[in-house]
Order: sequence, then structure tokens, then C-alpha cells
Amino acid sequence: MKSTSMTAHVIQRISGVLLLVYLFLHVLTVHKFAAGAAAFNAALATYHNPVFKLLEIALLGTVIVHALNGVRITLLDLGIAHRERRLFWVLAVGLGALVFLVGAIPLFLHAVLKV
Repeated sequence: MKSTSMTAHVIQRISGVLLLVYLFLHVLTVHKFAAGAAAFNAALATYHNPVFKLLEIALLGTVIVHALNGVRITLLDLGIAHRERRLFWVLAVGLGALVFLVGAIPLFLHAVLKV
């Protein structure tokens, strides 16, 4: 059981750092708006590249993992269903995968493949 708990905490830390990096890039892009519409539009044009669309899909996955794992860790820290740790882990992974697929497939089809 300890390896699952440790893995969950490591995943939470890594996803939190990745979200912090995204937040920094987001603020940097919005800051371009202060430099004028042309600078902002140039920054936005960079993000229309298919590579950035794939990174948006990765961002979706990171947000889902961070949110569901955070809820799971919080419930366990509060002492709710301590005996079902592995069940919560499986539910978080399963629900996260389902939500990710529901969001990622349309993003991939329309933004990357342009279907």
C-alpha cells in the first residue's frame, strides 16, 4: 500500500510543477497583450502549430490527473475509506482515463488532424 501512496504523492508533485510551468507561459502570453494587439496576435499565432495542440492535450491530461489525484489524496488524508485505497486509485485512474479520452479525442481530431 505504501508504494501506491508514494506514487500518488510523486505524481501530484510532478503534475503540480507542470501546471505551474503552464501558468507561467499563460501569464507571459497574456502579458503580450500589453505590448499591443500585433504582439499578442503573433504570440497566439505560435500556438496554432500542431505541436502546441498536442501540448494542449497533454495539459488536459495533467489537469485531470492533478485534480482526481488531489481529491483521492484528500479523501484518504481525511480518513475516508482507508481500507479501499487501491479501489480509489483504480477509480481515479479509470475516471481520469475516461474524461481524458472524452476531451482529447475531439481536440486531436479537430485541432491536430483537422478532420
